[in-house]
Amino acid sequence: MSSLRELVFDAVAAGDLARVEALCREHHDAILDEFPAWQQVPHEIRDQQAALQRYAMGLITVARMFAERLGSQVLLAKLQGNREDNPLVKWESDLERARDDMKALRYPEAVERLEALLAQTASLEGTGPERLRPVTFGFLADALYQQRQGERAIPLLGEALARSRAIADVDGVVAYSGNLYEVNRYLGRGADAAGYAEQLADTFTAIDRAADAKRYRTLAKLERDGAPKNRVVAVLDDDSRVELDELPAPTGRVRFVFERDRLTLRPCGVLVDHGREAGAAGRLDEALQLFQRAAAADPFDPDARYQEGFTLVLLRRYAEAVAAYDATEQLAPGWFHCRADRWLANELAERRLAHGTFQALHALQDGPQAPAEKLALADEALAATPQLAALHFHRGRQLAALDRRGEAVDACRAGLATDPEPDIHTRLLVALAAALEPGTERSALLAQAIELRGNLIAAASAAVMLMAR
Repeated sequence: MSSLRELVFDAVAAGDLARVEALCREHHDAILDEFPAWQQVPHEIRDQQAALQRYAMGLITVARMFAERLGSQVLLAKLQGNREDNPLVKWESDLERARDDMKALRYPEAVERLEALLAQTASLEGTGPERLRPVTFGFLADALYQQRQGERAIPLLGEALARSRAIADVDGVVAYSGNLYEVNRYLGRGADAAGYAEQLADTFTAIDRAADAKRYRTLAKLERDGAPKNRVVAVLDDDSRVELDELPAPTGRVRFVFERDRLTLRPCGVLVDHGREAGAAGRLDEALQLFQRAAAADPFDPDARYQEGFTLVLLRRYAEAVAAYDATEQLAPGWFHCRADRWLANELAERRLAHGTFQALHALQDGPQAPAEKLALADEALAATPQLAALHFHRGRQLAALDRRGEAVDACRAGLATDPEPDIHTRLLVALAAALEPGTERSALLAQAIELRGNLIAAASAAVMLMAR
């Protein structure tokens, strides 16, 4: 051990900068000669955090003293080193390249880069490698998971989690516990997913995030009991999510969203977005191909099949659309309007409805027209197809928007009298209840909507309306 080094570092630790400067001037040439050796951290302190910090402070202070008081940048340059030769700088650069690969969906290239990076850095020790190694394991796990190789991702995430715990990196512990929860869910391993949800809850409890802890304990129970393929959860004003049976008495705005038994893989989500863009631009054949590629990238995702079904209807390939909607229902029962859309596609396939009626319904559902214009469109379509419940529903919506409540009630009753399929029936029950004054009939309508559950969002809305009453 260098006695000169310890003499200087002791002065640094004591905060005696005058003593440090004097020693640097007195031993100028010796420090220049010995400094490269000082940069090699003694092996015996590499696992001692306080000693490492003291050592690093000594190196930095001496280098700055030479630069600021002795007019020499040599030691500071040695400490900074050639960035291209610095293994930690190269490591971070390779991680950034892997991140870029994954953003561009070049997952095989990312896997190859990350596996080589782990092999190249296996012998590096110290706080820098301890910080970067779990990140590298996590990146590699994600690159594999997004290619539907969750089995290979799990041990890598376990390694990242263990290393994060070893260096007390709470953010890492939260991230990799959450990833293990999601990967196990995707693989259909409910019990394992529940275990990681419980670990997350314990971590959140330890860092005083009680709401997050409560949420993950709920999710752990759901996984143990067998989470449904698709369910509706409430989103409160603070963006927190709660199950419908845990929903407090509404005091603010409540939104409803679907929550499935697994997340959508990123390649699938990107392809679906591209498909929507192509469809919006009228490139229907291209959109269809993109949705079909998305479904192949993640065979558990319902939205790719749902968008495929809609596109097939636009292309007037009705029987194929029915099959796509059936697949949607199998993957996520009650996904958006898949039940009503499937019924409509079948009516088109059986030639009981004209394509123009579908176009009118599409404009009423998603078109940009003002309520008065949509009301006129609904009236025109109903003149040709008076028994179509969906048209009565949309007519009622526009009348309610125009504050013509009595006529909205009549429109909803007319739709219910046609004996529609369950999705539209549920929405009509809720729309009628919303247009009525509070009372026995209103409560009965909401109760029917909850029991029918033809449309899951409408049924959830009915539950909140009853709760508010």
